[in-house]
Amino acid sequence: MSQLPCPEGSRAVLVGASTFHLLEDLPAVQANLPALRSLLTGPGGPFLTGHCGSLIDPASTREVSTAIRQAAREATDTLLIYYAGHGLLDDKGELHLAIPDSDHTSVHDTSLPYDWIRRAISTTRAGRRIVILDSCYSARAFGAQSESVIDVAEVDGTYVMAAAGETAVALAPPGETYTAFTAELLTTLQDGVPGAAELLDLKVIFGHLQGRLKAKRRPVPLDLDRNSLGATLFIRNNAYIPAVQPEHDGHNMIQLLESTPRTATVAQLVSSVSMLHGQRSATATDIVRTALQVRAIAELAPLLSALYAAGLKASTESALPAMLLARPIKETAHLVDMLDMSSADECVVSLLRLSAQLHPAHDATAFAAELDMAGLSEHALVVLTSFAVTREIEETIDLIRLISQRESTQALETVICAVATRRPVTDVTQFFHRLSLEEVPHAQELLCLTAVRHRNAAETAVLISASGQAGLTQVARRMVETGLSARDPKFMAELVAALQSARLFQEAADTRVLAVRTWPVQYISEFIAHLLVVGQQRHALAAAMNTAGTRSVGEFGAIAEQLTNFRAHEVSRLLNDAGRTCRPDEAAYLITRLDAVGNCNAAEEIFWLSLSRPLGHAATTLQHLAEEQSRFLTDGTIRDLCRGNAPHLVAKFAIALERVLSEKTDLLLDVTGLTVHHVTGLVDSLEKGIPNTLSNRILISVAQSWSHDRQARLVIALEGHSQVGCAEYLVEQATHSKGFDDVLSAMRDKSSQDQPFWPWWRSNRSNYEASQYTHTEYLVQTADETVRSVAKRFGVRDAGIIEGNTLAWPYELHHGQYLSVPLQSGSGRFMVPRFPGRLRPGRSHSDVRVLQSLLRSAGYLSADVPESDNYGPLTCKAVAWFNSVHLLSDENHPDDKTRITHKGWDILHRIHRAR
Repeated sequence: MSQLPCPEGSRAVLVGASTFHLLEDLPAVQANLPALRSLLTGPGGPFLTGHCGSLIDPASTREVSTAIRQAAREATDTLLIYYAGHGLLDDKGELHLAIPDSDHTSVHDTSLPYDWIRRAISTTRAGRRIVILDSCYSARAFGAQSESVIDVAEVDGTYVMAAAGETAVALAPPGETYTAFTAELLTTLQDGVPGAAELLDLKVIFGHLQGRLKAKRRPVPLDLDRNSLGATLFIRNNAYIPAVQPEHDGHNMIQLLESTPRTATVAQLVSSVSMLHGQRSATATDIVRTALQVRAIAELAPLLSALYAAGLKASTESALPAMLLARPIKETAHLVDMLDMSSADECVVSLLRLSAQLHPAHDATAFAAELDMAGLSEHALVVLTSFAVTREIEETIDLIRLISQRESTQALETVICAVATRRPVTDVTQFFHRLSLEEVPHAQELLCLTAVRHRNAAETAVLISASGQAGLTQVARRMVETGLSARDPKFMAELVAALQSARLFQEAADTRVLAVRTWPVQYISEFIAHLLVVGQQRHALAAAMNTAGTRSVGEFGAIAEQLTNFRAHEVSRLLNDAGRTCRPDEAAYLITRLDAVGNCNAAEEIFWLSLSRPLGHAATTLQHLAEEQSRFLTDGTIRDLCRGNAPHLVAKFAIALERVLSEKTDLLLDVTGLTVHHVTGLVDSLEKGIPNTLSNRILISVAQSWSHDRQARLVIALEGHSQVGCAEYLVEQATHSKGFDDVLSAMRDKSSQDQPFWPWWRSNRSNYEASQYTHTEYLVQTADETVRSVAKRFGVRDAGIIEGNTLAWPYELHHGQYLSVPLQSGSGRFMVPRFPGRLRPGRSHSDVRVLQSLLRSAGYLSADVPESDNYGPLTCKAVAWFNSVHLLSDENHPDDKTRITHKGWDILHRIHRAR
C-alpha cells in the first residue's frame, strides 16, 4: 500500500500486563503503553485518539478479547494489536498471553489464547493487519523457547513483529523505563530512521530496531511477513532530510567520486565525507568504501582514525563490511595491529565485531591466528568468543572443530566457556549433543563444568539431564562435584529442587548424598536449611538421615544445633516429617543420634510421632530402639514418659510395647501415684485403640492398690466417658473388697443426678425388665470380621471378647469360628422391654412390628419387607437365620428355629442399642 493508514478507518488495541500474582512482575510494561499510544495518536500518527484503546493489567481474558473483537469489526484500513507481558505455551505448544491472574501450571485456563486474536484478525475488513508482541518465556522455569513465539503467532495476511527475550531480565532491563524491545520501537518511531525515505514501511522500522538491539547485545527480535505486508507504509520518518542539490554540476560530482578516494589526502577525504555526510550520506559512504578498498593498507589506519575522530562513525562503519570481505585476512590483521598502536580503540572494536559477524568460521579462525601472531592474543580471543556467541550453532561447531585442529588449548577453552556462559541454555544443550559427534577431546565435559560454575540451578539441571540422556553419567557426576566445589549451599539446594521438578529423582538423591559426604559441617547445615526453604522437605529429611549415618556424633550434633539456629520453625516441620515419614529403622537411628548429641527434645518429638504411626511401624521402631539399647526403653525413662505425657500417647506406647517388650508394659500400666483423671484418660485411649486387654490389667491394678474412695471416683469417671463396660469390670474386681459398694453408693447419692444415670433407661421403667443374660454365643460369618467389629455389633468391649475366648495377638478370627461374647452388664444395669410371650410363627401381634424392626436393624431382615403384624414366612426366615448365627436353635426341636426366644429378644435389643 502506497499511502499511510487512514486514521478514520484504523483501530489499535494496546494491552500490557505488568503485575502478576504467580509470575514475575514486569514493572516496565506500565510505561510502555502510554508512550506508545502517545506516538501513535500524536501529530501525523496513524490513529485517532478515540480509536486507540489501551488496557493495562486487564482483569480478565474476556476484557481483552472483547476489545480486540470490537476493534477488528470497526477497522477498515489498519488494525494494530500490541501486547507486552509474559508469553506462555500450553502443553500442546499453543501460545497464550498472560494477564495478572495467569498461572504457568494452568496456562489454558488462566491466560488469553493467541488463537482468539488470530480469529478476530481473520474476520476484519482492514487491509493492514499488524501484531506486535513484546513478550518472553520464563525459559528458566518452564523450558519454553522464546524464539518459537513467531511460529505459534503466525496469522495469514498479517505482519507479526515479536521480541525474542529469553528471560524477564532480557525483556525489562533493570533501571530502564521501558522494556528493551518497546524502547527501541519507541525510539525508531519518534526519531525516525536516518537515511531512509520520507515514509517508513514496517520492514524498515523492524530492520532499524533489530540493528539497534543487536548493537546493544539485546535479544534479537523476529518478524513474519505474510502477503508482503512488510512493505506497507506505516508512519512518517522524522529523520528524513530532503535532498539538497550540490553547487557543482554533475560532471564535477562524477570527478569528485572518482578521484577523491584514490588521490586525496586524509584531510581532504575527511573534509569531503564531512561535506556530504549531512545531505548525501549514501555518497559519503561510497567514498569511504572505495577508499578502504583501493588504498594501501598502511594508509587505512590514519584514515580510519581521522574518520572516527571527525564523528563520521556511521558512514565509516557502513563501509567497513565491504573492506573486510574484499581484503585478505592478513592485511586486515595488520590493519588492526596498526590501529591498536595508534590507540584507535573504537575502530578496533568495530573491526573485531564485524569480523565475527561476517567471516565464515575458517576465515574467523585464520584472522584470530594472524592476530595472535601479531601479539594481539586478547583481540584474537575477542573475535572467537564473539563469533561463538552470535553465530548459528553449526557455524560455532565448525569454529570449535577448526580451533581444536590448530591445537590452541587456550582458545578452545575460551570459546567453550563463552558458549557455556553466554548462549541460551537450550543452545548449550544442543552444543552438548553436537559435540558428542565431533572429535574434540573433553569439549563436552568442559562445556558442562563451565556452565555449572555460572548458570542458575534450573539451567544446570537441564544440562545434567542432557548428559544423562547421552549416557555420560560420569560427566553428570562431575557437574555435581563441580557445583559442590564452586557453588554455595543455596545453589545446590536449588539444584536438588530443579532436578526433582524435572523428575530426575535419582540425580537429585545423588546430589544430596554427595553434598552431605563432601561438605564441612557449616555447609551441610545451610544446605539442609535451604532445602527446607525451597520446599524440599523430603530431601531435607533424607539429608539429615544421611548426615546421621555418615558423620560423627560430634559433627551431627553441631549440624543439628546450627540448623536449629538457622531455621527453628522449618526444623520443627522437619522433625514432624521425620516422625511421620521415616522407616522404622531410620526413625530409631535418628532418635538415638539426636539423643546422643543432647538434643533430647527433638529425639522425644520423633519418638512420639513414630508411635502415632500404625501399630506395625510403631512396634518395629521400638524393636530397633531396643537393639540399639536406647535410653527410651530403660525402666526409669518408661516410668517418666508415663507420668509426663498425655494419656493417649502413653496408651499408644503401651500397645506397641506390648508387642515387642511385653515384660516392660507393666511399667507403663503402673497406676501408683497417678491421678483419677490420668487413669481415666489412659483406659479410655486403650479402649479406643486397637483391640487389647491392657485396660483390664490397669483396672485390676487399681482394684488391688487404690483406696475405695479413688476406685469409686474412677468408676464414675469411666461412666462419664461412656466406658460403662470398664466401669462394670472395675466394680466386679473391687466388689471383692469389703466396703467398696457402700462407698460407691454414697458417692452416687452425693452426686444427686437429676436424670437417670443410664442413657438407655427409659422413663417408663415399668415396661422394662433387667437382662438376665451375661453371655451369648456368636458364629463368625466371614473372614473379614474382627474382634472390633464383633464387639461393636454387641456394644461390648474388645477386652471382654479377647479374654473370654483366650485369643492371642494379632486376634485374628476365621470363618465359622464360635465366640463367647460376655455382655458385661449387671442385672440392674441393662433394661430390656418385657418379652412378649405371645410371639409365635403364624400369629398376628402388634409386637411383630417391633421384632421386624429389630431384625432389620441387625441386618437379618431386608429393608424391602414391609412392616406387618403378621409373623409370616419372611419374618420366620429372618429369625431362623438369627438363631443360627447366635446358636439359639435346638437341633432336636426343628420347630424352634423360627421362633424368637427370650434370650434372642435380649440380644436383638443389645445389637440395636449398640448400633
